[in-house]
Amino acid sequence: MEWIILILGTIGHVGLWCVVFNRVHATAFPRKFRKLSEKAILVIVFAPLFWAFYLRVRIPGNSFADVISLPLITYYYYGSVGLGCLFVLLWLYRKCFFKLPSNVLASKTERLNLKKELKVPLLHGRIPKLLGLFPFNEALLLTRQRMTLELDIPPELDGLKICQLSDLHFTGEVDIRYFQRVIEEANQFEPDLVVITGDLVDHARCIDWIPKTFGKLIAPLGVYYVLGNHDRRIRSETFLRKNLHDSGLIQASSKWHEVEYNGVNIQITGNALPWYRDAEQLPEQPENRDGLNILLSHSPDQLDWARQRDFHLMFAGHTHGGQIAFPIIGPVVAPSKYGVGYSSGTFRFGKLMMHVSRGLSGDETIRWGSPPELGLFTLRSNQQAKSNSEIK
Repeated sequence: MEWIILILGTIGHVGLWCVVFNRVHATAFPRKFRKLSEKAILVIVFAPLFWAFYLRVRIPGNSFADVISLPLITYYYYGSVGLGCLFVLLWLYRKCFFKLPSNVLASKTERLNLKKELKVPLLHGRIPKLLGLFPFNEALLLTRQRMTLELDIPPELDGLKICQLSDLHFTGEVDIRYFQRVIEEANQFEPDLVVITGDLVDHARCIDWIPKTFGKLIAPLGVYYVLGNHDRRIRSETFLRKNLHDSGLIQASSKWHEVEYNGVNIQITGNALPWYRDAEQLPEQPENRDGLNILLSHSPDQLDWARQRDFHLMFAGHTHGGQIAFPIIGPVVAPSKYGVGYSSGTFRFGKLMMHVSRGLSGDETIRWGSPPELGLFTLRSNQQAKSNSEIK
């Protein structure tokens, strides 16, 4: 029984500080503060565990009750046990009851090992190369995710194809040839519309990659983007946006964009809060919103903002699917106020569908259980389906 309580206490203790980590990284706090908080959280998480095990093992006859005998430690420990019970119940609930929404008509995943396919060094720098040697590292294992979604949209939009890219993180540590191959795969989808949901360029030395990668994307209705928190590392936002514009990309935030498909309007806008304040200056929604309304958001944390408005589709990224998802357990950290609740996947909220991408790269060149993702979404009209059933 002592060991069960210890395990629950450990789960609660670690889980509590994972929640703190997730909330801190969901904010627009300065990068230096977030990096400092990471180190502090690591110390807070592991120091008490090492201390407790040390006293338990080193002093004969010591029980864990003796180790936590100080009042404040006792209160914290049993509070952690309670939290551990709660986290276990939440985990069981997600495992037992979460499933794809019923209007996801089809889902297919294909994997491409770009490291083997390209046969060239794709990681640069001592640490990225070292991480690349880790067993089961999926950082270069691209997944092509194809989904068919049924939405309450006009029949004229039936068959519309949207490709999502997210979190490419041009740092120079992952070779440009990896991203060029990703762009080739995106074009092979033959999408009508491409959306990019933030964290495009981390380092100024990679600005000249933009025309060689994003500039090669092909979509008749356009390529739209929002920036993410890592894009703030480029000192001149204007310079970054100019290079994106010169390569044919359209900034989605701060205004409503209208495009037409088979005579029906599609409304597109973006929200990169809390890192960019463009959405706060967004004008009132256009009156003619009877077609398809799409939101590009860097983070799933703008879900409430989207639900207060008349959107059909919300595309987000930022979380990388937790970057590391443990077998059975799943991810434990994701930089979101929702924690790992919306770390990746497709979710439904009434008429609103939200897809959170695992992204395509990251600061660290390691992924376990959360491989890079390139998504294609083919839309089906439930109005078309109703019309067909009535004819029959």
